[in-house]
Amino acid sequence: MKQQPVRSHRLQRPRDFTGDQIQSFSAVFIRHGLPCALLGLLFLTDATIWPLLKSATTAARENNTLYLISAGLIFLGLIAHAAIGKYPLDLGRVGWIAYLGCLSLWEEWVFRIGIPYYLGALGIGVLLPILISNTVFGILHYFTLRWRWRWCLMAGMGGMFFSHNFANHHNLLLIASIHWVMTYLNTPRLPNGDRDIAREPPSKPLD
Repeated sequence: MKQQPVRSHRLQRPRDFTGDQIQSFSAVFIRHGLPCALLGLLFLTDATIWPLLKSATTAARENNTLYLISAGLIFLGLIAHAAIGKYPLDLGRVGWIAYLGCLSLWEEWVFRIGIPYYLGALGIGVLLPILISNTVFGILHYFTLRWRWRWCLMAGMGGMFFSHNFANHHNLLLIASIHWVMTYLNTPRLPNGDRDIAREPPSKPLD
C-alpha cells in the first residue's frame, strides 16, 4: 500500500494577509526565533537588568550539576517521546527539540522578565506590565507563526501561568524548562512536518 503524506494545519491559519502557511524551519527562525533572540540580547546590553538576571539564575548557579543533569534528562525524555511517536525520529527532529529548548529560554527571558522589567521602570505598576507583556506574547504568535487566534489566546494565558510561576519561585530555568516541554508537546514536529510520512501499522498477513 502506498503511503500518503499526513497533512495537518492544526495551528496555522489558511492563507491571508500574512501570507502562506509557514512550511520551513528557516521561515520559523527568521520570523519568530531570530527577533526574539535579538531582543533578548539587546536587553542584556543594559547593565541595570543584570542584577535581575543574576537573581533569576541563582538556583542554577548554586546547583549547576543538578540543573545540567535535569536539562539532559528532559532532552532525552523528549527524544524518547518522539521516537515512540508515529513519525520517524531523525536528526532534524532532534535538532527541532534542541531549538525549542533555546527558544523557550529566550522567550521566558524576554516576555516574563525583560519586557515587564522595562515597562515597570516606566512607573506603570507591577501587574499591568505583566498583562501587556503576555498579551504581546500571544499576539506575536498570530503574526510571526501565523497561529489561529485560539492558540494565540492559549499562548497568552500560558504566559500568565509562567509569570505567576516566576513570581512565586523567581527561577528562570524552571519556567523555561516547563515552557520547553509544553512547546514540544504542542509542536512536536518541524514546520514542514505535515509532509512527513507517518508510520503505518503493520499490514495484516494475507490468508
